[in-house]
Amino acid sequence: MLLIAAALEEELKSGMELCHDLRKRRDIDLWQGVRNKKAIGFLKTGVGPKRASAGLGEALKEIRPERILVIGYAGAIDPVLKLGELVAVSRARAFSFDKEHPDWENIRLGDALELDDCQSLMDCAKSAGLIIRLGETMTSSYVLGDPVHKRRLYEKFHASIVDMETAALAGVAACQTIPVSCIRAVSDEAGDTFLAPFSFDPATTIPARAKKLFDTGLAQTYREWKDHAAVAKESLRRFLSCYL
Repeated sequence: MLLIAAALEEELKSGMELCHDLRKRRDIDLWQGVRNKKAIGFLKTGVGPKRASAGLGEALKEIRPERILVIGYAGAIDPVLKLGELVAVSRARAFSFDKEHPDWENIRLGDALELDDCQSLMDCAKSAGLIIRLGETMTSSYVLGDPVHKRRLYEKFHASIVDMETAALAGVAACQTIPVSCIRAVSDEAGDTFLAPFSFDPATTIPARAKKLFDTGLAQTYREWKDHAAVAKESLRRFLSCYL
């Protein structure tokens, strides 16, 4: 069985809506359906590396998939990437800020985790008429939506996108010797500013970040996020309709 994992149920629905006989397990956020006479599992892991790794760990106590496909939205840090374009992830690395010197000059990287099946992901996306690029992702514990921060990550590490789960999920899969691959759709471009009020910055205090959020038009931000997410979801749906 192929297990598709994503942080949000909204992301999973890009594939769940293609299946029939969809059933949910009572104990965890795991659904199983059928597509082209094949069983497909769908796991909602939750947002962030800790929730994602715990969610996949619990699921793997119940099922043993042949392979895992991580899907979802991602923020572009490579400026060439545009809204709705796909990235076949070749490598994932977690990053965090140094606890003693939490600033953008002291970023700590986890081990690089190699992901599988990139060529077939790219071939399938291209056959569906989608734009896809091969690239690396950086996994963060925080939302990163400020163009200045994204530019710093790109200039220093040359990754394509940033997300909040891939490296954590790949680490759990590696411990279980389960092949894992990943495809993500760009939901915010490198220069987009609508997520900047939510973006973590170690140089600012919690009260300062709270004031920034309060001063922002959150309703407008939410509408813009939903519009962008809808474009990314459609790209995932078109890819999965070909891939599954």
